[in-house]
Amino acid sequence: MSPLTPLAATGIGSVPFTDPAAAAALTLKYLPELPCWPQMVRLGFPEEMVAQAARGLPGLKVDLEAKTVQIDPDVPRDEALARLYEEVWSGDLAPFAMEEGEARGFFALLQICASSGSGVHVMKGQLSGPVTFAGMVKDQEGKPCLFDRELTLAFCQGLARKAVWQAQKFWDLGKEAVIFLDEPYLSGFGSAYLPISKGEVTEIITQTLDAVREAGPIILGSHCCGNTDWSLLLEAPLDILNFDSYGYFDSLVLYDRALKGFLGRGGWLAWGLVPTGEALEDETADSLWQRFQGQVEQLAKQGPGVKEILSQSLLTPACGLGYLSPEAATRALAILAELSARGQGWLAAL
Repeated sequence: MSPLTPLAATGIGSVPFTDPAAAAALTLKYLPELPCWPQMVRLGFPEEMVAQAARGLPGLKVDLEAKTVQIDPDVPRDEALARLYEEVWSGDLAPFAMEEGEARGFFALLQICASSGSGVHVMKGQLSGPVTFAGMVKDQEGKPCLFDRELTLAFCQGLARKAVWQAQKFWDLGKEAVIFLDEPYLSGFGSAYLPISKGEVTEIITQTLDAVREAGPIILGSHCCGNTDWSLLLEAPLDILNFDSYGYFDSLVLYDRALKGFLGRGGWLAWGLVPTGEALEDETADSLWQRFQGQVEQLAKQGPGVKEILSQSLLTPACGLGYLSPEAATRALAILAELSARGQGWLAAL
């Protein structure tokens, strides 16, 4: 059986808060069944997703002033690749660890959950997915590394080990591990910004997920905050698909065959119910609840029943909260917690 609680609420990652301990406590208050570690993006570039993912991957240079991650011209390519694969094959996770100064919310949440009274059984981590990471990291000519197959596949292995490192920290506390490999870059699939084939995207994602799973029973998800070819993720070996249901539900349900297959093999949908832009000001728990009910009932018309859908659903914000005001982010979390309670009541009544 899955350790996930149906209709539990969790987060995407980024938050606008600047006190790690307070942010972790707020996470546990509103997301007690599946807390995710708060990514403190307001504390500087090292806390942003690509910079966090870059640390420990040989041959990369994080430029704090320019806020970029690039191939380091001072490290020979062959040397960097050889070192990366040596570290991957060694099985040692230490080279892929995050440091407290670049992931303060992670360590703050670990500290709280280490206490015997936390009541947490499952924890969620997150990391830049391989397509997004390789698309954001540039070579010396400013070209995305995504178009360099050798580098991209090496990144797949390195990112997989970084995901496993997070999971190991959760396991060390006796918790189940959920890790999302986030792919906002897939919103550009099919455009001039992402001119690679579906087969190449599938290979990149699958290789990374397979490498993570070699370490143990990690529940793997992916978040895409825009529209995309949803079959890319629905047909990947994912356990959870996190999508912006507030903005893109209508596009997701067009992939009815892939959706049926995903749910049929036990996949979970993480519904991004609470908007994280200006629309949040106009929404309430009541309005979002009505939207969610209508979407579930619409999806149920395609085959899976309402109970099946709800039993394989989680609830999230539509995207990260990092660029909201602290007050708006807190309100979004409170609404999300209320929607989770209503959803669980709906499921219990079926």
